[in-house]
Amino acid sequence: MTTNSFDFESLTLDEVETIELLTGASIDQIMSDGQPKGKALKAIIFIIKKRTDPSFTLEQAGGFKMSDVNTLLAVDDPKE
Repeated sequence: MTTNSFDFESLTLDEVETIELLTGASIDQIMSDGQPKGKALKAIIFIIKKRTDPSFTLEQAGGFKMSDVNTLLAVDDPKE
C-alpha cells in the first residue's frame, strides 16, 4: 500500500467545480460504480498536477498511464 495518498478532502470548491465541468457529472457521481472513469481520472490528475505546475495541461493529464495514476492517487494494485 502506498502511503502518500491524495486527500480528496483538500479539494477547493473551485477545483470541485472544474472537475464537474470537465466530466459533466457531479463530484459524487464521477467515481460511482458503472460510471466511465477515464474522464474523471483525467480531470483529477489535471487538478492535482496543476497545484504544483500552473502550466500543466489537460492534454498532459491524458498521457498518464494507469500505473502512474494509481501511484499518484495511492491506489492499491488490484493484481497484488
